[in-house]
Amino acid sequence: MVDVWGPLAGGGDGWRLTGEPLVRIGEAVTGRPEFQFSWIVGALRLAPDTIVVLDDESLELRFFDGGGAHLFSVGGPGEGPGELTSAGHLSRFAGGVQLKGGDKRIRLSSTGDLISDERLDWTPHQQFLCPFTFFGEDVFLCDFGPGAIELGDGILAPRFRLFRTDWEGERLDTLGLFTGAGANSYRTADGRFWTVVDPFGRQDLIAVGGSPATVVVLSADRYELTYMTTAGKVVRVVRRHGAGEPTPEALASMYARATALAPGLTPSGLADLFPAPEAFPAGHSLLVDRSGNIWVGRLPVDMADAAYDTYEVFLSDGRLQGAVAVPAGARLMDVGDDYVLLVRSDEFDVPFVEVYGLIKG
Repeated sequence: MVDVWGPLAGGGDGWRLTGEPLVRIGEAVTGRPEFQFSWIVGALRLAPDTIVVLDDESLELRFFDGGGAHLFSVGGPGEGPGELTSAGHLSRFAGGVQLKGGDKRIRLSSTGDLISDERLDWTPHQQFLCPFTFFGEDVFLCDFGPGAIELGDGILAPRFRLFRTDWEGERLDTLGLFTGAGANSYRTADGRFWTVVDPFGRQDLIAVGGSPATVVVLSADRYELTYMTTAGKVVRVVRRHGAGEPTPEALASMYARATALAPGLTPSGLADLFPAPEAFPAGHSLLVDRSGNIWVGRLPVDMADAAYDTYEVFLSDGRLQGAVAVPAGARLMDVGDDYVLLVRSDEFDVPFVEVYGLIKG
C-alpha cells in the first residue's frame, strides 16, 4: 500500500511537453486522402522514424515517417488477409504492431509486412458478452456480473468481470469485478423518460501497458490505483490524498455543460439526480506508458475554457511524479521516454495526430 500526498517535483522541476508539436499529421476534408481521418482508433510511434495511425472509416493502417510524411497504407475494408470489417484496437507486440479487425487479429512488422491474420475461436468463450481486446500475447474478455450497484439515490451502475486468456483459449485468469458507468432516469414535461450518464465519471477505468505488462485499475469512487499482473495478482495499491475538491462555481459549470445533451433537464435538475460526491472521483482517462508509468487524466471541472488538461503521472513504483499539462481535449495514445503522441480535433471536429517532446526536469 502506497499513500501519496504530494508530487516528487513541481514547477520547473516537473515533466512538461514542448511548447509546440514536433510532428503534426492530418489535413482538412479538402486535403490529401492519406492525411484525412474520420475517427482515429489508435496511433503509435514504433520508432523515431515510423508512426502508424489506424483510421476507423478507411479501415487502413497508415505509415508515416518521423517528420509526418506518408509512406504507405495497408489494410482496407474486406475479408481477405490483412483486411478489416471494423477497426477496434491497435497495440504493439514483440514482432511489430497488431490490430483488431472484427473478430480477428492482424499482425504486421514495423515495415508493414503481413505476419499473420487469425480469427479468434469463440467456442470456449461463448459466455462472454463484451468485445475482446488484447495486449501482447494476452486476450482480455469480460462479462456482466450479477445485478447492478447503487452509487446514490437512483444512480445505478452495472458490474462486470474482467478475464485474461490466451489466443488458443487454454487458460482463463480472473482479474476482478469492476464498476461500470452510472446512470439515472428523469421524466420530461411531455411525459417521456430519458437516461443520463453520471457527469462525475464514477466508474472504474482499466488500462494495460508497460513491459512487463501491467494492468492498472482506477477506482470509481475514490482516487486509488491498483497495479496488477496480467494474471490478476495485485502488486500494489496507491491512494492519492489531498488532490483538491471542486469549487461551487466549478460544479455549477460542470452541471451546465453536462445538460447540453439532456433534453428538458436543467442544471439544478441534474444536480438532484447526481449530487456531488464527498470524495471527488479521480479522472476521465487512464494510460500506462511504455515505461510502466501511469497517466491519470483529471476531470477538468475548474478548467471549462482552459487551453490545457491536466494529467497526474505516477511512476511504476507508485510515487507521484507530478502534473503534466496537455492540450485540452486530447486523447493520449502513446507515451515514451521522450515523447507524447496524442490525438485531438480542430474546430470542425477533424482529427489529427501530434507528437510532442517530453521534457523530464
